[in-house]
Amino acid sequence: MALVSYVPTSEAAENIRPHFEKVESRGHEVPNFLRVLAHSPELLEGFIALNGALGRIKLDPKLRELAYIRASEVNSCGYCLQHHKKAGRKAGLDERQVNETDSYSGSESEIYDDLQRDVLQYAEEVTRNVVVTDELADRLKQKLTARELVELAVAVALANFTNRISETLQLELP
Repeated sequence: MALVSYVPTSEAAENIRPHFEKVESRGHEVPNFLRVLAHSPELLEGFIALNGALGRIKLDPKLRELAYIRASEVNSCGYCLQHHKKAGRKAGLDERQVNETDSYSGSESEIYDDLQRDVLQYAEEVTRNVVVTDELADRLKQKLTARELVELAVAVALANFTNRISETLQLELP
């Protein structure tokens, strides 16, 4: 059971309710993550803005979702994995790519190209150690623009942010 309640749409702050209603009008459930953040409307507004910006970045959505999935696996966040495996499929990743990110450097690694493997390694190293090896940084600088590197860093940081909140507050899958 979650440590805090999930704010129902009818009880959401006036500035938050339209966000929830928009999701529901499209036939979707409002994620429990958003319902928990709704206890602090200012934080939820900031999250919605950042998350929305992440959907408009130049970094390939496949790379963004691979990074998010790998960070969520390292953090054992089942809640985030469920949501981002679905997003990964929508971005164009196949079932093996979505489900085998832990084997990016092993015998199954042929399902990923070099850049995808580097992004998976980046997500894992940042999640475990905060920093990455010089070798990995050099490879990424050769393959991604400065903008894409910043966007990748933010994607992994946001994954870790949502993973930690989801696990700390014991969010349940809908």
